[in-house]
This record gives sequence, structure tokens and C-alpha cells, in this order.
Amino acid sequence: MTRFLFILFSLFISFLSAQSLKHELRAVWLSTAGGDWPKTTDVAEQQRSLIEIFDMLRRNNFNTVFLQVRPRGNVLYRSTHEPWISQLTGVIGKDPGYDPLAFAIEEAHKRGLDLHAWFNVTKVWGSDLLPSNLQHVTRAHRDWVKHFENEWWLDMGIPAAREYTEDLVKELVRAYDIDGIHFDYIRYPSDKFEDWGSFTQFGEGVERAEWRRNNITMFVRNVHGFIQSEKPWIKIGSAPLGIYQSINGAQSSFNGYSGVFQDSRRWLREGIHDYLTPQVYWTIGEQKNPNDPDFFALSNDWTRENYQRHIYIGIGAYRENIQSEIREQIRITREEGAQGQAFFRFDNLFSFLDRLGEAYRSPALVPPMVWKDSIPPNAPIDITVSVDQGGTTIRWKNPSPAADTEKPFRYIVYRSLAKKIDTRRGENVIAVLPASEFFFRDETTAGSIYFYTVVSVDRAGNESGEPVTTISEIQRLLARYEKPRTEISMLQNPANGRTYVSYELPQKMFVTLSVRHGSDTRESLVVNETKEAGIHIVSIDTKDLPSGIIEYRLKAGDSTIVRSMEKK
Repeated sequence: MTRFLFILFSLFISFLSAQSLKHELRAVWLSTAGGDWPKTTDVAEQQRSLIEIFDMLRRNNFNTVFLQVRPRGNVLYRSTHEPWISQLTGVIGKDPGYDPLAFAIEEAHKRGLDLHAWFNVTKVWGSDLLPSNLQHVTRAHRDWVKHFENEWWLDMGIPAAREYTEDLVKELVRAYDIDGIHFDYIRYPSDKFEDWGSFTQFGEGVERAEWRRNNITMFVRNVHGFIQSEKPWIKIGSAPLGIYQSINGAQSSFNGYSGVFQDSRRWLREGIHDYLTPQVYWTIGEQKNPNDPDFFALSNDWTRENYQRHIYIGIGAYRENIQSEIREQIRITREEGAQGQAFFRFDNLFSFLDRLGEAYRSPALVPPMVWKDSIPPNAPIDITVSVDQGGTTIRWKNPSPAADTEKPFRYIVYRSLAKKIDTRRGENVIAVLPASEFFFRDETTAGSIYFYTVVSVDRAGNESGEPVTTISEIQRLLARYEKPRTEISMLQNPANGRTYVSYELPQKMFVTLSVRHGSDTRESLVVNETKEAGIHIVSIDTKDLPSGIIEYRLKAGDSTIVRSMEKK
């Protein structure tokens, strides 16, 4: 006769809402033109090194990557409009033999990282000499570009040039499962940009500075409308200049609004942007000269003018005088109410990750965007916990789609020494997993009794409203017994909602567990598979069963145990 423990109990489930204490965007700009990646033309090494970068970011509790996909009128993905970047093969326009962006998205999502496509809009080439590739926009549409201070810029006052750039965004959005699109150089280079011809032809009597701002805003408005109709979950953001307009502590004529005609706050105000990541690449303290604005003053200015959208402060990790202030700058962004930070750029950040110290000690989740989607996904179902000498394994299954037909995008596993898990605290997050994974193995449980919760999260960051708390309470109960017992122990009367069945197997064997209501001859099979030796906990949803006697039948090996409980 096989000996095993079969314990039946039920728990009331309480909703633990996620709060902002655990939410913070932690991003890094990953440059393909600036040398972060790739550093070789070997495909295998490109893929290996990108995985290494993502693993490093995940270990250090980052959650977002701004991957440069359009550096200078060339691209990191398969495009019918623009040529491949030369960094992949050594030759501009040469096919690398695989799709780097598709690969990056897949590997980032495996690690719980969001990936935003970093897209440079108007600066399309960075050299006096034009590129050799005839498909490049500077060759194919020479009349759309202007040479300005040794660089080539697209004239956004030409409707055809704007439409071309919008088509590039549409192609990218349609083809790739990106989490966001992150615009850079979404501006004019200077008030000295020579666009008199396009202004004369298309200005329509509008003042020239306002006309320039309207050209950029028109592009933003059009791509927002397309994305909303095609893939409304994609987050839209930009990296504007760090100074929107001159303020006390940041006096400069080179500002976004009047210097480069970038009305980024209008985009927030109109709801055509979800976030801004201003490039506040300066040190803390009173401005000493025009080139040294105050990081604190600018952070305060940006967060005060957020229009109920997100502000992620861009930190200039490439500057040595800023590197010593990294932790203090993070503290300031939090105190001023920013929703996160982004670091420019990866190679610079990599060299002093250890300086982050306690600032990123615990994981953080990407802040939710309730204006994009306020309907949470359903909670995972059929949660089981298996305990053995090596650790604890938590398993679950996909729930049905939510009211908006959306399925979970990720699962979050929480762990705590406290039975009532505080899901507001980032330190209780032990894993962020893609929706394709349905188990988590915790091998850090030696000597402690932990409690677990698994919740679903959608692409807007909403967590399931009724998380099912699956706990290792069985470990505490087993301490009462010197050896496994064959009889059933009732812990409390079953509550309407969810019942937990726990059993212990002395060895690997095939197990079935079925549930039947007393008034029905049909059985519902809950478990029907081979299980490893150890303790197993099964979560059973009984809320749709009528009141009355519910029969549970467990068969393992040559033993069968049947027990009944009353649902009131």
C-alpha cells in the first residue's frame, strides 16, 4: 500500500493591489551606431553577446532596453525602404543572414525585459560624405535632405519626407512585436537650418518657428493615430533635449521649444505620447555657465509638467563628472516624482554598474499605463506547489482572456516570509516571466518557510485583480507529523472560491485527482500525469459549483483515497 499524505483545505483570497512603490522604469540606451552592440560581424558572436547584455541587465534589476534600430537612415531590421546598418556585416545594405531585431525581441521577452525600438527621425547621416548605398534616403531622395554642420538632416517641412518617415514607422510596427517606439532627433538641428524653400512652398502663412514645430507634431500625431489603430498596446515616447525652455538653473538658448522646434510637452498634453525621456545630461548644483544646467532644477521642471503621463529622466552616464553622482541623481528623480530613469549608454553604464549600489537592489516592474488599458488580465489558474530537498517548484496554467479579450503578457512570482504577501514591495518579486512559461523553480528556500503568489500582468502593466495566493503552508503543517499520514486532515471549512489539495508522494508515480459534485455523476479531472516524489499542492476553482457535498478522489500508484467536503 503506497503511503502518502492527502490534505484538503480552502482559503479566502484577498486582493493585494500593486502600488507605485514597486514600479519604476529602469532603462538603458543600447546604441548600434555608437559601439555598444554589435562589436563584431560574426553572427554567432553577435547573438551571444546580445544575450549576455540582456542577462547582465536582468541581474542588475533593469527592466527596459531602448535598442537603436534606425541610427542614420539605415536599419537593424528587414525593411523595403532603407538599407541594413553596416555594423552587422561591415557593408551598408548587406543582409546579415538573420533578423537581429526579431532575435533581440525574443531574447528580451524571455528575460522579462521590455524592448523599445529607438528610432532616429531627422538626422539621417553623420558624415560630409554621402553613403555608397543608393537606397539610402540621402541618395534616393536627395531633395529631401540638407547638409548642416557636417551632418545630413531630413527636411520635415516637405510633406513627402514626413510621409516617407511615417511609412518607416508603419513598416516597423506591423512587422515586429516591439513594446514601444522611442523617437530621438525628433527635431530640427537649429534655427539656422536652411529650409526656406519648403517654408515658402508649404508654410501657408504660418509663422516660421510655429510651422517647424507643427511639422514635427504632425508627424507624431500621424504615427500615434496609426499605432492606436494597429497595435494600441505599443508605448510611444521620445528623448527630447534636456531643457524644454529656459528656467532658473537652466538658462540656454539651445532648448527644445525655441532652439530646435520640439514641442514635446504638447505631445503629452494632446495624449499622442505616453512618455518622455528628457536628456538631462548634467550635474547637480547651481548653474555656473550656460553649458552647466542644474540636474535638480530640470528634473523638477519635467516632472511638474507631465500631463498625467510618464517622465523617465535621462542620465548622462557617459560623462565622468556625472558617474560619481549616479546614486544621488537616481534619488532626486524619485523624490521629484519621475516614473524612472534611463542611462546613456550601455557601454558607459557597464563600466560602473557596481556604483548603483542599493539604488537597484530589488527588482522593479515597468510602471502601468492605465490610459492605454485599465482592464487587468485574469489570474493564473490551477496553481500547484511541489517541495523537495532541492527547493520549491510553482506551476500554473493560463487563465481565460480578460473582459477586453487580452491574455496575460507576463507572470510575476512573489515570495515572502510573511503569509500575507505585500505585493507593493519590489523585494517580494522573485521572478518576471513571459506568458509562454508556466513554472518557476525556487532553489533558495533552504532553512526557511516561504509563501508564494503568482499573478498575471498585461502589456500595459496591469496586474490580475484577484491574485491566487499559493503558499507553502503545507511545509509548516508537515512539521507536526513525524511521518506521512494516510488520512485526510481538514484545516477549516471550505470557502466559496478556491480549494487547495495537498499530497505527498514517496516516489515518482502517475497521479489522478478528480472532483465531483454530489448531485452530479460526472467527474472533472484536475490532475492526470506523472508526478515526482515530494509534496504537491493543487489549486481547484470551485466557485461555479453549487452548494453541497463535493467529492475529491486521489489515485497514486495502487492507492485510492476519496474524501468529501461540504461547500456552503
